[in-house]
Amino acid sequence: MDIQMSVADIIKSAAGLEIQEFENLYKKLSALRLQKRGIPLVNEAESKLLKQINQEFSEDKWERLQFLDWKTEFSALNETEEAEALKLAEAYEDFSVERIKSLAQLATLRNIHIDELMEQLGLKSVARG
Repeated sequence: MDIQMSVADIIKSAAGLEIQEFENLYKKLSALRLQKRGIPLVNEAESKLLKQINQEFSEDKWERLQFLDWKTEFSALNETEEAEALKLAEAYEDFSVERIKSLAQLATLRNIHIDELMEQLGLKSVARG
């Protein structure tokens, strides 16, 4: 038996659900929406990797590093700034390495090349994105 419900009937039914049941319905509807649009669902491991990939280097640190790099070009750094620049550069390098590792892991999970993954995610630069 094929029972057709209108959108209004579905919403009316959903309004009567307990919060936990409603949350479960919402999650299932969201997943169904993605499937209907042809967007693959991500599992927990992929979700964690995507969060790491999409995380950005601290804007304050990035701007400070850029400024210190600019001063370096004019040999205008003092010893304290030199040490700070080195520390920031190492932090940025560590950040970039972790991001590349996450990209490589996600590419492996999806069984595609890292370049293809970056294209899918709309990433131009592995480090700054």
